[in-house]
Amino acid sequence: MNVIPFTYEQANIRVIEKDGEPWFVAKDVAELLGYTNTSKAVSTHCKSVNSCPTEMGGQVRHVQIIPERDVYRLIMRSKLPGAEKFENWVVSDVLPSIRKKGAYSTDGLSRMEILKLAMQAEEENLRLKAQTEADQPKVEAYHLIADSEGSLCITDAAKSLQLQPKRLFTWLSIHKWIYRRPDGKHWIGYQDKLHRGMLEHKVTTVSQGERARTIEQVRVTAKGLAVLAAILGPTGPGALQ
Repeated sequence: MNVIPFTYEQANIRVIEKDGEPWFVAKDVAELLGYTNTSKAVSTHCKSVNSCPTEMGGQVRHVQIIPERDVYRLIMRSKLPGAEKFENWVVSDVLPSIRKKGAYSTDGLSRMEILKLAMQAEEENLRLKAQTEADQPKVEAYHLIADSEGSLCITDAAKSLQLQPKRLFTWLSIHKWIYRRPDGKHWIGYQDKLHRGMLEHKVTTVSQGERARTIEQVRVTAKGLAVLAAILGPTGPGALQ
């Protein structure tokens, strides 16, 4: 395996190129994000952990490696104030460096365009994985959510995913699911997420004496919650409800 060393704020982050995709040494990421028990953090939050032989100190040892989607999971649950800054570094520096000769090039693309490509690839991976692993409990859980009716406000969606609402709002904004109106008071869903049925807008009319006020709210649909659960949420039907 080709080990590519990166340095982030004097910390070493080892990335392994596997089949043209970046895999991160799990312990490096967990330590940087402030987890005291790195093994527990990786086993609890990461869903696609692999083992890889790596030469260290003249000896070949097996280390745990995780794909980028698991890096995002560790970031989302980190209590470190600089976790979002680390995510920006992964997206802006690491991924372009790894992928410039991979399946697609990110040369000349903006940070948001790189994020969009990464999310599109992740959603496609989830779709294919759901088709081939439909017998697994976590996939069944996503299907149960996707088949349910109704939608959730983003705060309630965050609670379902066991995340802080502020962190979910930030994540959705960075990854181009939602954005603020020009007045800065209300959130709106991006058209591609609305058209794909992952978000919806709900309009409510509130009476105030003789006047009526219209309130528009962006909400996460069952399909959108399933996608977010696959990327960010813990497994298990009970944990996702």
